[in-house]
Amino acid sequence: MIGVRHKLLLVGALVILFVSVGFTWLNLALAQRAIQEDLKARAIVYAREVAATFGDRRELEGSEALQRLIGRLRDIRRSVLQLDVLGFGPAGTTVLATSAPAARLPFDRRDAEVVRRGRVVARAVTAGTERYWEVMAPIAFDGTVAGAVALKFSTMRADELASRIRFWAITLTGGSVLLMGLLVSAAVHVIVDRPMRRFMDAIGAAATGGVPAAVDVRTSDEFGRLAERFNEMVARITRFNEELRTRIAEATGELDRRYQQVEQLNALLFEMQRRLNHAERLALAGRVMAEVAHEVGTPLHSVAGHLELLRKDLPGAAVTGDVARRLGIIESQVTRVIEIINRLLDVTRRAPAKPGPVDLEGLVRDTAELVRPGLANAGVALDVRAESGLPAIRGQQDQLQQVVLNLLTNAIDATPAGGRIEVTTLALLGREEVQIVVADSGPGIPEADRKKIFDPFFSTKDGGRGAGLGLFITAEIVREHKGRIDVGARDGGGSVFRVTLPVGTGAA
Repeated sequence: MIGVRHKLLLVGALVILFVSVGFTWLNLALAQRAIQEDLKARAIVYAREVAATFGDRRELEGSEALQRLIGRLRDIRRSVLQLDVLGFGPAGTTVLATSAPAARLPFDRRDAEVVRRGRVVARAVTAGTERYWEVMAPIAFDGTVAGAVALKFSTMRADELASRIRFWAITLTGGSVLLMGLLVSAAVHVIVDRPMRRFMDAIGAAATGGVPAAVDVRTSDEFGRLAERFNEMVARITRFNEELRTRIAEATGELDRRYQQVEQLNALLFEMQRRLNHAERLALAGRVMAEVAHEVGTPLHSVAGHLELLRKDLPGAAVTGDVARRLGIIESQVTRVIEIINRLLDVTRRAPAKPGPVDLEGLVRDTAELVRPGLANAGVALDVRAESGLPAIRGQQDQLQQVVLNLLTNAIDATPAGGRIEVTTLALLGREEVQIVVADSGPGIPEADRKKIFDPFFSTKDGGRGAGLGLFITAEIVREHKGRIDVGARDGGGSVFRVTLPVGTGAA
């Protein structure tokens, strides 16, 4: 963006340039015209002087003497390119003597008639790059025109003079334009630019302090009066800002007190809601489990007892083949239902234990050793990457081990033979948290099922391979330790479970 100073300089320079160029052009044009008029007058005067050298008619008759005279005259005035002496007679115009016999000056009959009447013919001629004047002056004796002097007068010296005048005029014009531009620039800097910079510096102070600074401009012109009004405005703004800061400080203090009170109330309300929801879930689950234990557990135990009596009542020879297989199926399914009921009851009646410091690195490595046989049977490799020097967390060791065990068991079930499971523990940079990451190379979990994976009784396994309670119990344990668990897709296929736990806190 062009500033005011540059605009003034540009406009001033253009005005100076146009005025100087215009006057220079006019001066050169007038000088050129004056030089041409002077050259014309000189040519006419010279032609008249030559004509005046002839005293009588006899001088026009001696051609040899006349030719020598013409030669001397040309030697005296080098600017004369050609000199002819013409005679007027009854037969017309004749050339009595000439300095250029091969060429005749182009004066016609009308020019001769003008000269016969005692007048001078003069005209400027331009032939290519050559410029000259053609002049014809009368030779009169006793008031009678007997002949004429015709000459070709070169303008070379006049052109050289005009060229020198033009050069110096352009040079002086350029120098004067440059000098005037510098003087205008200095004047603009002192009169306009310096006060404007002080105003801009004062306004720029508002970017840091919020209030413009006073302007130190003590002149009697418009800038001085503007500075006085500006400083009065700054004083009013300063007083207003001080009053505004005082009121804002009072309002902010009151707002901070109210905000802290609201924050405390929200924290209490959130904690009460969390505990109430948790208590409601446990109470509901307890009622459901009690009802299930009462309605299903007693008949199942009765069936199991009668099944055992039936085995004893049947002769040993009869408990073979299809009978033994069917009895085994009945017994295994009854046992499975009883285990499901017991696991449901464990969700609501986990025995509370006193929390203590838990070493996640050791916990993960110990749990990995527990599942080594299952890994060998499934043909799956396990890679444990436990970061050393992890900060300890506060929680219940057995419950956290159950979390890792459930995640590893699910990973083994989801990974085909020849696959790999990776367990990583790490501290999150910039946050007081540690993370356990369990990744498998199985088929992965569809995105639609990830939203329900932690719901009770939801399972992605084939029928008969799980009750859908392992991840539900895992999520409950993680939440009790004030952590979070999420599941995602692994690059290249498979699932990734991330358990994030805070450092130094845990289940109470």
